[in-house]
Amino acid sequence: MGLDKRNKLLIGGFLLALFVCYQLAIKKTFALRSQYLNETEQREQAKDIPAKLADLRKKELQLDLQFKALNLGSTNVQNELLRFLNEQGTLHSVKIMDFNAPHMVRDENTVIRTYRFVLEGGFTNILKVAYGLETQANFGGITHMAFEKQRDPRQRKSYLQATLHVQQME
Repeated sequence: MGLDKRNKLLIGGFLLALFVCYQLAIKKTFALRSQYLNETEQREQAKDIPAKLADLRKKELQLDLQFKALNLGSTNVQNELLRFLNEQGTLHSVKIMDFNAPHMVRDENTVIRTYRFVLEGGFTNILKVAYGLETQANFGGITHMAFEKQRDPRQRKSYLQATLHVQQME
């Protein structure tokens, strides 16, 4: 055998030995290392679970308090709206002059209810009732508010009426 054949066999044997070493040792080492990294990442995530649970409990309590503040007890929105307007009306000396049945529009996935009512009283008092309606209650948003000054010819007095449209989407 010449030197060329020996060199070729030596190089071939070296490559075969590298392949066998990779298959038997190095490949398993890489697999064990990736498994180790995954497990350490899972351990780190598991350490954060009690803190996350405490945060979720705090959020749950906070949301419960907000739901209690919004008076979400009754399912009949029209009765609750009328009750709220009566409470605010007596508090701010505003009268409910007209309260119509809700106008409903149905789309594919949504139902839009529009409640129309007329309030009578002072300008700032009507604004206070409207502000309370949007912030303290969960009846939807005020989409229209029109003020109109009326004159009663019998009593020779003028008064202010506001027409409000409250829209709720379901």
